[in-house]
Amino acid sequence: MSETRNQFSLTRAAPSKWRRVKSKPFSVIPAAMSENRVVRLFLLAACVLCVRPAPAQSGPVSGLYQILSGRYGACCGIGGNNSGYTLPDASQSYVRLTVNAQQNTATLAFLADDRQTVFSIAPCAPAETITFRFDYGLVFSNQMVFQVDPGPPPYYRSWNYTVSNAPNTLRIEGILGSQSSCTDTPTRFTHSNVVAMLVLGPQLTLLEFSKERGARLMVQGRAGATNVIEASADLLAWTPVSTNVMDYSLCPICPFVIFEDAASTNLTLRFYRAVELP
Repeated sequence: MSETRNQFSLTRAAPSKWRRVKSKPFSVIPAAMSENRVVRLFLLAACVLCVRPAPAQSGPVSGLYQILSGRYGACCGIGGNNSGYTLPDASQSYVRLTVNAQQNTATLAFLADDRQTVFSIAPCAPAETITFRFDYGLVFSNQMVFQVDPGPPPYYRSWNYTVSNAPNTLRIEGILGSQSSCTDTPTRFTHSNVVAMLVLGPQLTLLEFSKERGARLMVQGRAGATNVIEASADLLAWTPVSTNVMDYSLCPICPFVIFEDAASTNLTLRFYRAVELP
């Protein structure tokens, strides 16, 4: 599931007035304080819906990246035969990058189109499964290096992957080598010219509110993706209130869905967020 979310809240400032409120937790207010004081605190927090710009990128960003182009190759059995295919492919459609900023290390994994299954092969099944997940990469200002020298016998497995990062984009070049106990099986595997783009989460916008119809929300996301709008009264417990597939028939380059939350008409406080399903 994509972790990027856009959330905000509505709070009633008086019986006939509503304000849009920043989606950050409020301080706990003792029960002995008067209702008027509570209302004033909410008004101090009230503001027009704030749209946060994307933070400036100073290094690689953790997240799910969709493969746009590239090639995967396997070669060099006894016959020296080359095989492979262009990317994306059903078995390699995404890349998951996880960066540990504290230790300047990273993990890279190639994922199938379900966004969860790590790409793996078995050149000499069943013993020699190779999983394309690389841990303990070194993070530099403009690239990451995933390298392991030949490991222990009998496979002496090694890899060397370089990942260059630009804003929201990864460029991946790498090679993995492994000896095999089988005859005439590939022993060298490569990723070349792989370009992957960060998958951004759905954007949620409050269009209007009325006491008759409640909150009217717009969700913008990727064409064909399934997004879930969730609501909460305390930012802890979240309940799905609407599930939608992003329809691009009205706007091919900006898919959107409109949702009206009739259940919000009589609520004192309501938070929303949108999540894209895998």
